[in-house]
Amino acid sequence: MNTSALDPVLRLHPGRPLPAIEGCRPDWVSRLSAGRPAQELPALLGALFTLCASTHRLVARMAVAAARGKPAAAAPADQRALQLSQAREQILRIALDWPRQLPGAAADGDPALQLRACPLWRTDLDGTSQAQALPRWLEHEWLGLAPQRWLQLHRCDPQGWTADWCLSARGPLAALLRGQAPHARALTTPVAPLELLCELEQTMPRLATRMAGEPDFCSRPDWDGRVRDTGPWTRANDPAPEPADSAWQRLLSRVADVCELAAPTGAQWLAGGALALAPGEGMAWTEMSRGLLVHWVRLDGHGDSARVEACRVLAPTEWNFHPHGLLAQALSRLRGPGAVDAARRLAVAFDPCVAFEVAAPPQETAHA
Repeated sequence: MNTSALDPVLRLHPGRPLPAIEGCRPDWVSRLSAGRPAQELPALLGALFTLCASTHRLVARMAVAAARGKPAAAAPADQRALQLSQAREQILRIALDWPRQLPGAAADGDPALQLRACPLWRTDLDGTSQAQALPRWLEHEWLGLAPQRWLQLHRCDPQGWTADWCLSARGPLAALLRGQAPHARALTTPVAPLELLCELEQTMPRLATRMAGEPDFCSRPDWDGRVRDTGPWTRANDPAPEPADSAWQRLLSRVADVCELAAPTGAQWLAGGALALAPGEGMAWTEMSRGLLVHWVRLDGHGDSARVEACRVLAPTEWNFHPHGLLAQALSRLRGPGAVDAARRLAVAFDPCVAFEVAAPPQETAHA
């Protein structure tokens, strides 16, 4: 997993009462951005969040534009770049991390060799050509049928049809999911989706107030008194989202997300926007592979002389790996000799952007 040297290692504690997750990222953004020229903020945040650098640069640029009172919407070229980068991120995690991190899984063939043939990594193709070639690659290498057909059948019967597909389809993805299905289905999780993009004019100013005024909010977020989660299962443009009530549903939602991004309308799948809050203050957001990303910024000065007075970043990992969040609640219920493997499956389903390790459950420690 590609993580910045500034990132911590999350430590998961199955079977332990809440908090069942330890480790949080230091607030490097506030410390390093204050006083910087405003035009340098996108590059700074891209350097701090190396795993999703291009997305952070885009959202930071939009937030600074909003704070300056300038047009801040993502251009079509930005939307295409976001579509491709997030499809690339989902495919990379599924192809490389899942065989390595899911207990009992093994890579079928050479995943790196397989990815080199994926159009998203072909430097001889421009972005439009990569997007046009992606559905054929998914059909041939992963799904056995066109991505839009796979998505249609999955939406109609996400439990039954997808289980049958895993049993009958050929290829590395079906084989991997086939081996994980009985374990991942048994790992239930609470359901509390983050739904901030439904009424933007009400939710985003409230969110900005909390990001700006509560020092610990961006590292320990909550909404309406509850810890929420965010991911491919909470897409604002999903007309009928399935409740993410198990590790299995969360894994499948990532495959479905790739299919949505590969669609002809894939550049419009991920919702995003920006909002000017006050003179010199703005925020921007976008959905990404792991969920909703939000930047808030306040500037001091005008024009090219403007500097960052304050900046906050609220990333998906801080919701999903909250010490009292939905994953932590599921971890705390784990018992028995299979708890460590179960914790690993849950962590992969929630998909951290930093490294993680699983501690021995209390009962195992007691017999050591």
